[in-house]
Amino acid sequence: MLLSVSLVLATAACGDERGGASRVATTTPVVAGLTAVPGADERATLRGALTLDGVPLEADFLGVRVIRDGLAVACQYTIPPVEGGDYEIKVASNAEVRGCGAPGAELLLWTFVNDAFVYSTQTAPWPGGGATATFDASFSTGDREGASQPVTEFKGHLFDREGRELPSGTVIEAYVGEVRCGVTSLRYGAGVERFYTLIVAGPESISGCTEGAGLTFRLNGEPAAETAVNDLAGGSEGHELDLTVQ
Repeated sequence: MLLSVSLVLATAACGDERGGASRVATTTPVVAGLTAVPGADERATLRGALTLDGVPLEADFLGVRVIRDGLAVACQYTIPPVEGGDYEIKVASNAEVRGCGAPGAELLLWTFVNDAFVYSTQTAPWPGGGATATFDASFSTGDREGASQPVTEFKGHLFDREGRELPSGTVIEAYVGEVRCGVTSLRYGAGVERFYTLIVAGPESISGCTEGAGLTFRLNGEPAAETAVNDLAGGSEGHELDLTVQ
């Protein structure tokens, strides 16, 4: 049951803001209880109280982005509900998902309410691998973007030159010229479909990650055949883009 739920809810930040909870995207698999993977012991836990427009938050979904050196990465290990404002969420570290929790990183929460994604107006520092920290945060329907910055999101499968799916741990990067504007890695999870979710920064976060610029991709350092545009369309739906080693 947990496995099927994970496929429905994983990385909902790539869902459709206009389509309601039923359109929350199925992208990066998250398998609750999976601990026998590299970096599992470095996950952190956030807990605390959340409000929406000053009232305790009630929501079916809660996720987290890690922001480090201008790059944003989807790092929720599970996507829990929020009841009466109370929450607890596991956050992957860089040892498990490239670009996730590490010293100097900030954590940004997101939720999905009233058929829209809303981001917290505050961030919290990475508490350290294996640590638990309290983070009380607020959301506002009048400021849905909160502390987030404009981004472009991609999701899809990864293939080698022979059309075989690439393995868990594969690193995905997006570049504008020689400027790296996005990074993540394919999560570990036996028996689940391998999707990636990649968040690409804009110029507000990293100089050179220009809006409208062409994007190239690298898979474990090798160029991908596909290209795209950094349109900064955010999490309205996310672009479906399978990537293949060139």
